[in-house]
Amino acid sequence: MEKRTRRRRLSKRARTTAIRWAIALAVATVGVAVVVTVESLQQHEAAQAAESTPDCTPDEFPRATVTVRAAVEADNVDYPRISSDVVIHAPRMWNRAEDLLGDPDHSDYRSALRCLLGADQTDFPLYRSEPPAVTVSEGEVVIHDHVWTELVQSGHGAVGMLDLDIERGKPWRLAVVSRGGLSRSSSWNVTIAAPAHWLASSVPQPWPPHDAKPGEMTWFYGTTSPTDDKVELAVAELTPDVRATVYVWHGSTLGDLMVQGVDAVSAAAFPAVILLFIRRIRRHLPDAGGKLARRARRLTVAVLILQFAGLGIQITRAILAAQGDRVPDWSTAAWAADIAVGLAVLVFARCSGVRRRPLFAAVPVLLATLAFGWVLGDNVAFTGRWEDYALFLRLCETATVFVVILFAVAGIVHALRSLTRSNGKRPRRAWWVWPLTSVVTGALVLERVITTWHNDSLQQWINDPGPTGTLRGVFRFTLWGLPGAWQWILAALPAVAVYVLARAVLQHNGDADQSTLRYLSVALFVAGPVMWSLTIYGFDLPFWLLGTLVYWRCCRAGTSVLDFALPSGGRIRDYAAQQGDAAVRRDATRWLKHTAGPAAPRHPKLPKQVTPVDVVLALGPGSTPYQNMKTMVRFSWWPGVAVAVTVYFFRKIVSADFSAAAPDSLILQYTDDVVWTAAGWVLAAAAIGLYWQYLPGKRGYVKVLPLAVANAIGPLCAFLASKLTGGTGHLDGLVDAAVFTIILLLLGLAMDIRTFRELGAARYLTLRQSMAAYGVSNLPSRITAALAPVSAVIALVFTIIAGPQAESKPANQQPSPETAQNKPNTGVK
Repeated sequence: MEKRTRRRRLSKRARTTAIRWAIALAVATVGVAVVVTVESLQQHEAAQAAESTPDCTPDEFPRATVTVRAAVEADNVDYPRISSDVVIHAPRMWNRAEDLLGDPDHSDYRSALRCLLGADQTDFPLYRSEPPAVTVSEGEVVIHDHVWTELVQSGHGAVGMLDLDIERGKPWRLAVVSRGGLSRSSSWNVTIAAPAHWLASSVPQPWPPHDAKPGEMTWFYGTTSPTDDKVELAVAELTPDVRATVYVWHGSTLGDLMVQGVDAVSAAAFPAVILLFIRRIRRHLPDAGGKLARRARRLTVAVLILQFAGLGIQITRAILAAQGDRVPDWSTAAWAADIAVGLAVLVFARCSGVRRRPLFAAVPVLLATLAFGWVLGDNVAFTGRWEDYALFLRLCETATVFVVILFAVAGIVHALRSLTRSNGKRPRRAWWVWPLTSVVTGALVLERVITTWHNDSLQQWINDPGPTGTLRGVFRFTLWGLPGAWQWILAALPAVAVYVLARAVLQHNGDADQSTLRYLSVALFVAGPVMWSLTIYGFDLPFWLLGTLVYWRCCRAGTSVLDFALPSGGRIRDYAAQQGDAAVRRDATRWLKHTAGPAAPRHPKLPKQVTPVDVVLALGPGSTPYQNMKTMVRFSWWPGVAVAVTVYFFRKIVSADFSAAAPDSLILQYTDDVVWTAAGWVLAAAAIGLYWQYLPGKRGYVKVLPLAVANAIGPLCAFLASKLTGGTGHLDGLVDAAVFTIILLLLGLAMDIRTFRELGAARYLTLRQSMAAYGVSNLPSRITAALAPVSAVIALVFTIIAGPQAESKPANQQPSPETAQNKPNTGVK
């Protein structure tokens, strides 16, 4: 018997060991495949043959007609912007016209465009929705180019046909210039448009313009001098408003530190506030829930550590950027950031429930890759004496990024499993966790490469293609931005912890008092649907404080039905507890059966304005806070989560503009949006459900109004703040708030319907019973009584619109001479 038991143990251990090695092999295979794929793509890019773009010669310049419009937009945009809109009409017989109509990837095409538009360097990020459009119209080749930049930093450079010189504390200089071949034999129509107050103190040159009106000036030129390669056709000095000045100040060292600091503190405030809620909620948990509370606290602290790591990295980056050329080697700072982020992610993974063995396996990999980078990384461009080791550096970078992201994804999965499936204990091993996380990590790493290629291709329409080194250092600074890119995805875990702890409190404490339930409801509201920050002039302000205050005040705006006073003394809540749930529901069922309009019998022990059905609806379908929360959350999944997330996701996909530069990761962006949309709905439903019995109002669609108002105050204030500060004022937030309110009203109605269906004989109410239950049994008489005043008002309005009527004349009055003369001949004298 002992031998058989020993064999079973050995076979089980061997099976477990084989499974572990298989999982480790699968993860290593995915990692090696991703690293090799990235390196092969880098090698393929480096092996591409360089293709030079020839310059134009003087005899290739066309005699063209050029229209240039320089526009400064400060209102109804997220950031002030300056755009250059150029339309060139070149003769169809121009010897380079065929090049413009040829292959856009050919060097001749880029050379012809460079003849017309130039390729000057600039400090500003340029945006084009699409490459310059080339068409043929009435024997001419028409080139249309629209390019713009957002004014978020100071600097000097070219934006299309414009030269900008933006310096803090001084007027901004805007010059429309003729570039390349267009300066030799072209006629020009130049317009500068800007807000009137931006041009108020400016004296544009040359003065006066040919045409001027408030906020717009126009000049006309014939053929410019053939000896000048670059001519300033019009110059204007702009005096920006406060909004534009603040945005440009953001680009300074102090401004960048302030913005990054405020943003990071705002993000780090979320887990800090959740820690306070967890500490208070922990007091109401039994001893069995202590492990769950400790797990939630450790997880939230780990997220907070990641937030502060991101804050330190951003501050370091801003300080180094201010040093400029005085920084000898950025690669040293990059590897230091990799060490900080790697350690923070490993701490997060350990606090999330990842076991020691995977962590012990990851530490040597990270140490080896970081050591190679420290020893071999001479500079960020991989040039100089360490050129022979560039391959090892790239492999180290890619491997480091893969391992760190792998443990970040694994930490999220383990945290969700430990919070929701094991009551805070370490969850059982699941074979699918590590293979799944490795596949997700590989997709994120490869997406980084694809996004980099896409963004670089948008700038290659006029530059020389070939081995540009786009992928050479693509992962060098990836971990710098990891805390910022993941901060709100990771912050969803403390929100889940608050929901799990609130559920545990209600499961073990069914008779929680009103103050405890209100605190739990506010905690769920802050963790979920509240609008966390409001952005004004680029700074994130703690708007969640106002939203929380509005929700707390709305919950206390009225008296709950169960807190009404009884004629005999006491409250309805005490009466319902004494009678029991079955007796209260039986009284409601009897009342519905015998209801006959306004003369329906009332319960003798209840106040006159309260019926037994009101009491049942106030208790909710579950009769306890935990059951009500459970029912409300279950209702929220289909209309709230499935519909809202699906509509939101498809709206983002349809509105995505892939012709512009994409962010670092669309996967993370969409994941962030979908996760918080779903979490907001679930936590909102939980906040309403557990506090259902204390909410004011007799019906469900009234009880949900506090949450609807508190949720709508955020998008409304954001819209007003954007409009008042000259921003776009997007309606997306207001639309989302309207959808949230409508679905929330339906959820409140669903709670009432579920209560009615649990009344036994009244499972399916008749129309008469439904009207009586909702207090509108005498609706026909009310409508009839309201018709008379409504008719009077309508008659009065139409009388006012028609005006005074003509006076009527007596029947025997003789017609006037004018009337007699105009009388028709009827044959009667």
